[in-house]
Amino acid sequence: SHACASFVPILFLILRTSAIINSVTAFLATSARLAASRPVFTSGGRKSFGSQSTRASFSYSRRFSHLAMTGINPPVARRDEDRVIYVGAAPEGWKKELPRQSESSTERLLDPPTAIPDPYGWMRDEKRENKDILDHLEAENAYTESLTSHLEGLRQTLYDEMLAAIQETDYTTPRPHGDWYYYTRTFEGKSYTTHVRAPRQPDTPLSIQWDGKAESPILPGEQITLDVNVLAEGKKYCSTGSVTKSPSQKYLAYSADFTGGETCVMYVKDLTSGDIVDHDETLEMSGSIR
Repeated sequence: SHACASFVPILFLILRTSAIINSVTAFLATSARLAASRPVFTSGGRKSFGSQSTRASFSYSRRFSHLAMTGINPPVARRDEDRVIYVGAAPEGWKKELPRQSESSTERLLDPPTAIPDPYGWMRDEKRENKDILDHLEAENAYTESLTSHLEGLRQTLYDEMLAAIQETDYTTPRPHGDWYYYTRTFEGKSYTTHVRAPRQPDTPLSIQWDGKAESPILPGEQITLDVNVLAEGKKYCSTGSVTKSPSQKYLAYSADFTGGETCVMYVKDLTSGDIVDHDETLEMSGSIR
């Protein structure tokens, strides 16, 4: 069922994360013991604990020990042991309008339905309003911050290095379609893409004479079709799915996810007036727009 497909990955992720933490902790503790048992004296009489990687493992092990001594423990989500979901035919009381399988499926459903334990099912909240879930996530974030606070300087260094290798004010290669060239632009200091187009002269080869400035157009007559930076204003999350022009090139259909739930809402924009001419707030979609 849909519920089973949604909850199983969550349970797997929680169990997998717990196993990884336990394995890393055991490895670091072992590395620290090995390092402590093989001291090496330098010419200056100072004691060293072998290679740099061994010393790093010893340092991280001490970090784990410090957290344990200060009582900082990973938050543990509660388990609702009596919570189950039913796989197979509709259980008693199920709404008839809610399908149990796709219309094209020829497989027989289990009948009677089988109950599967779902102890972490309480953590699903499409509206992101459940206080118990939010409190648990905040506790996980606090624990992660405590565990990795010593890496803040390294995080900033890596971020600065990666940013320095990126040309933030840039554009993609214009692609011809009918009477227009379509491409996207990015700007320094802005997080999202801007979709644009420019008039095309069919008998004139593409020639770009751009001075590299953000305020300068890539091609003459450049028009913004969708500025995702504007779309994201006031939103905690924003990700566009499909951005598709109509065959007439008079309209632009695009989908956007504002929750992070990987489902989108769709808009149709009039490229002449800039107005949204079609949008249903209750309609959710996934996949591409054609």
